[in-house]
Order: sequence, then C-alpha cells, then structure tokens
Amino acid sequence: MKRPPAGECREPTLPTMTAQTPNPRDSDNIVPLDLEAAIEAIQTSRRRHVLVILDEVKSPYSAGDLAEAIAAIELNKEISELDAQERKRVYITLIQLHLPKLDEFGAIAYDERSKQVYETEATRALTNTIRYLESVCEPSGD
Repeated sequence: MKRPPAGECREPTLPTMTAQTPNPRDSDNIVPLDLEAAIEAIQTSRRRHVLVILDEVKSPYSAGDLAEAIAAIELNKEISELDAQERKRVYITLIQLHLPKLDEFGAIAYDERSKQVYETEATRALTNTIRYLESVCEPSGD
C-alpha cells in the first residue's frame, strides 16, 4: 500500500482500534451539530486545543487559563516560562474569535462577561473526533 503524503489521512484500521482511538460508532461520539458547524468548530488548532483541554479538565475553565495552556502548547514552553505578550496574543484571539465562535456552534458554552468556558454535550464528541483524526492522519509538523 502506498503511503499518503504528509498531512493526509490514512485509511483507518477499525479492527485494531484501542482505547486511544475512539470508535466513531459509540454513542459518546455522536456530535450534536450539523456537519458544517462540526467541521468549522475543529478547523483551527486553537479551537481543537480549547475542546481537548476543556474535555480533560472539565469545566468551568477561565479564558485566561485556556490562553496560558494553549500558548504553552504552541510555543513548547512551560506556563511559568511564558511572558505577558505570549499570553496576551493567545488570550485576545480566544476571547474575540475562537470562544464566541465555538459558543455559537454549541461546541462549548462561553460566558463573555465572566470569561468562563463550560463544556456542552458536544465537547466530548468533538474531542473524540479530534483524537480519532489524530490517530489516522499524519502529524502536520507544527
């Protein structure tokens, strides 16, 4: 079988799925969003990070804490090593773009006033979709 170019999806091997590779047919993986909203919700790495972090830590989670965690991931640093500008850059895009958009889709619940982020019934399913895609696609190299 020919190997796909980097960044392209491989054919999944369903019989060998493990706990790390969610079964897309499980009821926990049914995404309660229409296809376009689900695709747009996981379109950017920052949105994917928000969903995965929120699913792992459970809600509520502050926009500031999310920004720190995502900046640390993107810059490959410990949170304590981040400077104010690195935190602020991620924080601004989260509160102005990504969190309101994810809230609009129903992927998360975002309270703009308190800057708190909560999981919804779609959060886990989208996170499982992200993990499944990560398991069958080549790493992007970023």
